[in-house]
Amino acid sequence: MKRFFIFFVAAIIMSTYSMQGKAQASFEPGQLGINAGVSYGLDLEEPGLRAGLTYFIAESTRIGADVTYWIIEDKWVEESEISSTGLEINGHIHFLFFKGRNLVLYGAGAAGLHFTSTTTDIPELDTSDSEFGVGAGLGAELNFGLLSFFVEPKIFFSGFDQVKINAGVRLYL
Repeated sequence: MKRFFIFFVAAIIMSTYSMQGKAQASFEPGQLGINAGVSYGLDLEEPGLRAGLTYFIAESTRIGADVTYWIIEDKWVEESEISSTGLEINGHIHFLFFKGRNLVLYGAGAAGLHFTSTTTDIPELDTSDSEFGVGAGLGAELNFGLLSFFVEPKIFFSGFDQVKINAGVRLYL
């Protein structure tokens, strides 16, 4: 994950310097994108798998939804196994404030439902919880026409109350 992030930042820097005087990325209202990737929760300290859709409502504004399934490692306390799962279903809006030839920068707002469940060998200790989460972040996307690579750090102020980093691939249809 660290290598991917370092590679992505280096690619952004290189593409920023190569964009001087060149055409910018263009998007049309009604354009649809599908994406898949990974997440990492800095407070959970666990990875997640994510998938989502985006839809342009204006040339520089898109809305979307995504699902993140957190891959939480099972823990052992004495002789009891504790198994946890986490799931996020979020809606979001992106405001594209910079569109270069290959680089797109955007602000993001998110809101959604966050679910957790913990099971143990002792059924009386099983728990589940759901919370409404609201978050904000920034995103960077290396756009190559129909295909782009993105990274977006976000902070959630409610729900899981954590900073998370999403990275992945977006395919525009």
